[in-house]
Amino acid sequence: MKRLFWAAAALFAAAFVCSAQPGGNAAEPTPQQLEEIFRRMSVPPEDPAFRREEISLTSAGNRLYGEAFFPVAPGRHPAVIMSHGYNGSHTTFYSIIRELAKKGYICVCYDFAGGGTRSRSEGDSRQMSIFTERQNLEDVIALVRSWSAVDTDNVFLLGESQGGCVSAITAPYVADRIRAAVLYFPALCIPDDALERYPKYADVPAWHNFMGLDIGRPYYDARFYDGWDIYAEIAQYGGPVLIVHGTNDGLVKPEYSARAANAYRDCELHLIFGGGHGVRPDTQDQYIAYTRDFLARHRK
Repeated sequence: MKRLFWAAAALFAAAFVCSAQPGGNAAEPTPQQLEEIFRRMSVPPEDPAFRREEISLTSAGNRLYGEAFFPVAPGRHPAVIMSHGYNGSHTTFYSIIRELAKKGYICVCYDFAGGGTRSRSEGDSRQMSIFTERQNLEDVIALVRSWSAVDTDNVFLLGESQGGCVSAITAPYVADRIRAAVLYFPALCIPDDALERYPKYADVPAWHNFMGLDIGRPYYDARFYDGWDIYAEIAQYGGPVLIVHGTNDGLVKPEYSARAANAYRDCELHLIFGGGHGVRPDTQDQYIAYTRDFLARHRK
């Protein structure tokens, strides 16, 4: 069990390791480095400009845990709903939240049901898929829009990796409830990866461990095997989209984001030269700058 934890931790922490080997592969962190990485990641941001509240809601029978960071300034504020990646958690976004909340955005981060080994939400990871996570996100959107402090004309989605994929496939269903979407290295490769791993749906096992997380047959949704086109799905969203992707991403090739940019009607794509899979310390400022600029330009 401990070996599986460290395998998952190494994958998740790769986004935060500064050094990289030739070819774009992140240097493998030591257990001591991992401990320090997770210690820093687990500390919620603090600033006199905003306050933090824990939130909870029920989605498809599971209790979801989340955190909201509210600007202390009075009035209604734009909101950014942040969705983490595979085997991640809400803490992924702490560094970005610090910057956006100081600029007057309500920032909401949460754990998907069954979405990771460190999740504080309920749910069995063996029942999790991008479609169960789409339902989670829709329910979080409904909750956030119900808050009196939220400017409902300016609700934004922000997702990374699998959470970026989930944000992308959710946007067409909530287009009248969001202003725009921000996608960091979105894992639009998930259907292709499923077919590559198990060419026939009959080959999909009841469950197996993948990158430190137990996932089940629902993750390999049957529609992947019935010709479901993820690009046709996301293209139904006509609002503004920002995609940011590292050119050296070894988990999700940037070509997936390039294809998405062509599918959308209103999309800007920024490639970060040499960037890997994750918002690392050496690329963090670029992600934040692109995001702040995009949100500022698209606020009503």
